[in-house]
Amino acid sequence: MTEGHEADAKAPVAAGAPAKAPTIRDVAREAGVSKSLVSLVFNGGENVSEERRQRVLHAAARLGYRPNLVAQSLSSGRRDLIAILVSNLHNPLFADIVAAAKSRLSEAGRRTMIISAQVDDGSGERVLDRDNIAVLRDLRPSGLITVGTIPDFEELAELTAAVPTVVASAIDATSDTVATVRVDDDAGIGLVVDHLIGQGARSIVFIGGDGGTVSASRERAFISSAARRGLGAGARVERADFTQAGARLAVGRLIAAGSVPDAIVTVNDLSAVAVISALEAAGVAVPAGCRVTGYDDTTLSAIPRISLTSVDPDNRRIGREAAEALLAVAAPEAGVDPIPRGREVLIPPTLVVRGSSTV
Repeated sequence: MTEGHEADAKAPVAAGAPAKAPTIRDVAREAGVSKSLVSLVFNGGENVSEERRQRVLHAAARLGYRPNLVAQSLSSGRRDLIAILVSNLHNPLFADIVAAAKSRLSEAGRRTMIISAQVDDGSGERVLDRDNIAVLRDLRPSGLITVGTIPDFEELAELTAAVPTVVASAIDATSDTVATVRVDDDAGIGLVVDHLIGQGARSIVFIGGDGGTVSASRERAFISSAARRGLGAGARVERADFTQAGARLAVGRLIAAGSVPDAIVTVNDLSAVAVISALEAAGVAVPAGCRVTGYDDTTLSAIPRISLTSVDPDNRRIGREAAEALLAVAAPEAGVDPIPRGREVLIPPTLVVRGSSTV
């Protein structure tokens, strides 16, 4: 009998029963080699002849066998799996960041797994998905990239202490975080305020400030930008979180008070879309009656019906820089001094002007 062959007979399969997925034993039997040799082939072992390697790969293809990559990493101690923890899968902002990070990690030969960080608690509130965090701990990835503001980020401290972690498009961090990579909000809000003043706006309201550290950062940037440009009492903040519901409530308060400004700066694009909808529902034309700007330049902004002026944070660069920062720590180059942890990388933004802010 050829090496690795086993004589056990296959049990009959009941009619209509789902076919059993082929195993590593099945591949070994089909290829006429040992189970350990199959394992070597799929784990990148070098001491395998090309003839045997091809025999195993062809047998696997015939059977439709796919290796369990996670199980391989755990059992062999390989440290090539990087997790990407995304705060909100519904926000189109994060798609470009994740895609760019994943592309760079793939170039470096790293496997990636994307995990959602939030779950609905049943009352409509988004909270940390602790089940997913537990799975993440069990996976023992070689690195972690968090994308967007993660609720209760401090609960990740045990994880970030053991796994090199980079924060992308957010500010929250622990003492062990390798780096944060985000847009320069002071510069971005400054571009918006300059643009609106140039369009003749003298009263400008910022809608945001609640819901997380990024929202608070953009509120601070608005207040300081308005002060530097001498807007005085013409600049105000109407507090809201990142959500569309929060933005609609803020617009409702402005309308009820009879204080619709010349322009509204929103904390993100989703809020801006809600602001435009609420203004138009109340009979306020955009941009003739009130100019509106967003932030993040998501795919929503370029839709002709919306045509939203927005700050472009260069999300693909944020994603790529986050991956680079993680790779520099997880796989440092020989002879290169280690990069200090706790760095902040600020990406310069640009302003994309569209119809929502120009008459």
